[in-house]
Amino acid sequence: MRRILAAADQGAKGIVIQALGWGNVNIPMFEAIKYAIGKGIPVVISTRVPTGRVLPVYGFAGGGKTLKDAGAIFADDLNPQKARLLLMLALQAGVKDTQALQKFFDL
Repeated sequence: MRRILAAADQGAKGIVIQALGWGNVNIPMFEAIKYAIGKGIPVVISTRVPTGRVLPVYGFAGGGKTLKDAGAIFADDLNPQKARLLLMLALQAGVKDTQALQKFFDL
């Protein structure tokens, strides 16, 4: 959580989160993600499980649905390393809008 806040404060261009299961995080991490999104930093949610995808299913604070509602981008079935590369390429191409970024991950 502190690393997310520090990255947001030090000018990160984008952040990839390695979440649990379908893309869920705990409440302190959720608050840090909302902080980064509030600063205009795109935050991509990926998963640490070897197979499967992240989906906005659960509605609790830190659940996939609340992350999506807060403006997070979902990496679908990309692992965090691939999501990071795709985010870097999209940002380098000048894509900054959350909906436009999400389209890169929906392909």
